[in-house]
Amino acid sequence: MIKAVIFDLDGTFYRSDEYIVHVRRIMDEVLAEFLGVSVDEAHRRLDEVKAKLLTISSSVEHLGMNRREFYRKVAEKVRPTQYIPRRPEVKEMLRELRSMGLRIGVHTNSGRPLAERVLEALGLSAEDFDACITSDDAEPKPSPEGYRRFLEIFGAEAGEVVYVGDRWRVEVEPAKRLGMRTILVSPKPEGEPDIHVRDVMEVPGAIRRLQAAR
Repeated sequence: MIKAVIFDLDGTFYRSDEYIVHVRRIMDEVLAEFLGVSVDEAHRRLDEVKAKLLTISSSVEHLGMNRREFYRKVAEKVRPTQYIPRRPEVKEMLRELRSMGLRIGVHTNSGRPLAERVLEALGLSAEDFDACITSDDAEPKPSPEGYRRFLEIFGAEAGEVVYVGDRWRVEVEPAKRLGMRTILVSPKPEGEPDIHVRDVMEVPGAIRRLQAAR
């Protein structure tokens, strides 16, 4: 029996190359100010560390900046509504999942202020979810801490939860290792998720397929 579904945020609920460029530029500016280097040098250092640690959150802390302070400063400057289109159909999709008796979570490596701004751009809010765990609340993915906190909140075993994300190594594979069932949202298949879909709107149908397979 599936009791809950947990969604990643960025790259899963939307895709916007323009926003990726925009937010990365601001991240580089914030980090450059902290390190006392040029924006280009901050960009180079962040890329170098991220190639090893996989995530922005972990890389920023490796470079000496508190990730909560980093995301707070980024959230002050970023303009998600200029680059991320509203998706009212996603809100309807979440309602459909609730009608299936599922609890819903959102799990992001961004800090809470930035996550809230992205949700707002999509036409969503934290209130659309039963639980929201950001890197302000738990160690960032691929750490298992956030996943386990969701299991505690939902009172569920790992096999009763579906994890939905767009990055195999960083978030979907760690969920699968914990025993969760997994859906990869990506233009191309990658790794070994239980189901691969191209758009998050396909998730209710994918969950029905997982339920039928049990």
